[in-house]
Amino acid sequence: MEWLQKNVAAFGGDAKKIVIAGQSSGGAAVDWWSYAYQEDPIVHGLMSTSGNTFSFPMNSPERQRSNWDNITSLVGCASSNDTMACMRSQPWETLSKAVTKIAPSPGGSPVRSTPPFYPLVDNETVFADYISRSASGHFAKLPYFHGHNDHEQGYYVIPAFAQGRNVTEQQASQFLLESFVCPISYEARARVDAGVPTWVYRYYGDWDNTRLYPTSGAYHGTELHMILGGSADASGLPETQVQKDTVRLVQRAVAAFTEDPKEGLTKLGWPVFDPEKKSWGEIAVDNKAKVTFAKPEKYDAHCGNITLGALQGMS
Repeated sequence: MEWLQKNVAAFGGDAKKIVIAGQSSGGAAVDWWSYAYQEDPIVHGLMSTSGNTFSFPMNSPERQRSNWDNITSLVGCASSNDTMACMRSQPWETLSKAVTKIAPSPGGSPVRSTPPFYPLVDNETVFADYISRSASGHFAKLPYFHGHNDHEQGYYVIPAFAQGRNVTEQQASQFLLESFVCPISYEARARVDAGVPTWVYRYYGDWDNTRLYPTSGAYHGTELHMILGGSADASGLPETQVQKDTVRLVQRAVAAFTEDPKEGLTKLGWPVFDPEKKSWGEIAVDNKAKVTFAKPEKYDAHCGNITLGALQGMS
C-alpha cells in the first residue's frame, strides 16, 4: 500500500482514491487492516465480501508452531543451521505439496476448519482483543461496504465431506450465522455507533453457469462472478441476459463506492446501514436483476444467541 501511495500516479491512478477489497480470508484481512492502521490507513474505503475480523477462528500459537515444525521436517529443512533460509530456497511446488500433508485444525463448527498457516495473532497487525477494540471504536473510520451470500455453506459442505464430515442442514445454517451474517451485523453496528458510513448486502444469485450442484445456491465465492464478470469464462456456459444485468448492477455499485466511498452508494439509492430501517441490501432475489432492502432483523434477529466464528476458541 505504501508503494501504491507513492507510485500509483505514474500509471494513471489517484493516491486519494485507494480502496482495498477482499473476499473470505481476504475480507478478514481488509477488516484487520482497519484495526492495525487506525491513524494512517493510506486507503480511503474498505470492501469485504463474505468474511471479516469476526468470521473465522485462528490457530493457537502452539498449533501454528507445530505446523511449522512439521512442514520444515517434510521438506528437509528441520536439521538445517538456518531453517528460514532453507525454507526460502525451496521451490514453491515443494512447499505446496508439503502443505497438503498437514491437516487443518477444527474450526469450532463441523462445516469450518482452519488452514494450517492462517495468520497468527501478533498484537501488531492481528490482535486478540477485537471485541474491545470494536466496542471502543479503535479502527480506522473508513466507509465500509460489506456483505455475504445467501447460501455460503453451499461450498463449505464439500471440503467438510472430503474430511469425513456429513453436515446437517441445521449445522450449515448455524455456520452461516456464525461466520457471515452475525459477524457482518456486528461490524456494521459497531461502525454505525462510531459514525462511520457502512453498507451491507446479501447476494442471492443462483445461475446455471455458477452452480456447483443442483442445490449449491449462492455459495461462498459466487459473488465474485458478479464483480469480475467471469462466469462464462469459468464454466463455458453463457450468461443469461438477467445475469448480465445483475453483473452490471453489482459492478455499478462497486464502482460507485470505489469512486466515492462516502456517498457513492447513497447516490445510487443504497441506504446507509441502520439497524432500525430497511437497509440490508438484497441482491438478485429470485434471480431478478435488482436490489431490494430489508430491515436487518430479517437476517440478524438471532445473533444475540450466536457465538461469532472467530471467537469459538483457537485450536
